[in-house]
Amino acid sequence: MKNLINKGIAALKSTSGQFMDELNKGVVLVTEKLNGLPIFMSLEHFGKQTPTSYDEKHYFVIPFELSEYKFALHTMRCLPKGVPEVNNLPKRRVFHFAHEHAEAGLRQYMLHSTDEIMREQAVGQTNTLQELANSIDELDRKLTYGMLLVGGLAAIANPLLGAGIAAKAVLPSITGLLNKYGLRASADKLSRYQLEKEINAAQSTIIDEFEAANTLQVINPILQELDLTLRTTEAEHDPLSSFNLADGHLPEFHDEKWRELTEVAICHVYKEVFNDPSLHKQANLEAKDLRWLKLMFAANKVN
Repeated sequence: MKNLINKGIAALKSTSGQFMDELNKGVVLVTEKLNGLPIFMSLEHFGKQTPTSYDEKHYFVIPFELSEYKFALHTMRCLPKGVPEVNNLPKRRVFHFAHEHAEAGLRQYMLHSTDEIMREQAVGQTNTLQELANSIDELDRKLTYGMLLVGGLAAIANPLLGAGIAAKAVLPSITGLLNKYGLRASADKLSRYQLEKEINAAQSTIIDEFEAANTLQVINPILQELDLTLRTTEAEHDPLSSFNLADGHLPEFHDEKWRELTEVAICHVYKEVFNDPSLHKQANLEAKDLRWLKLMFAANKVN
């Protein structure tokens, strides 16, 4: 666990300025490789708030041949545009798998590679899908220090990221920032203790709400298609000229937002590989797969 924490500190220190800029824009992506598994974490804002809006956490288990486990894990917190990280929306967690066996592969990784987290989370509890989500959330927090839960507030209060960011805690503008997130602020200048207390309370509230939330699992048609096209030749299957499993639907969702979220997750995972021809063969990417991914990148404005 100490190595995991040290890796998180080093990664955040090296990218702290960029991290803050992205948080201010409402979008952030963190990537890490932990014990052979590529892990992607992001905060996304989509659409607008409606009477059925959720504050959602998505867990995409994405087929990826370059991983020792043959998949990459992308966790994604999704909020309607304009909704802050601390909010009153109902919470929901959703696992996205390419096939019925993918959950077992994810569990195997968590048990063997993050066993300390799993033991901490599983004491006196059953090994349910909900507890699996709790364990992955704990891994996210170890790697990002809660920044995907309360945005820039965690970065401002975290002394591990350096005095330049921590100094913002004494600026008069901190009151407005706290108010934006619905947190209490009794003066223009807060002590570090007061600030950390407010932020920790906000994090705890969000964690509790997600742990109590409904946890779903779906066989995602787009991930199904990705899995199929990686396992077939162009003569056997081309997603652009033959049937395409990605055209399927998910009745668990009232809109098509899941499509955009899935495509964004795939783009994050495959961007580096797509742009490096020397990795195509190792990643099982044929010309047909590259054409399909190119359209996905274009639709989601990923270069």
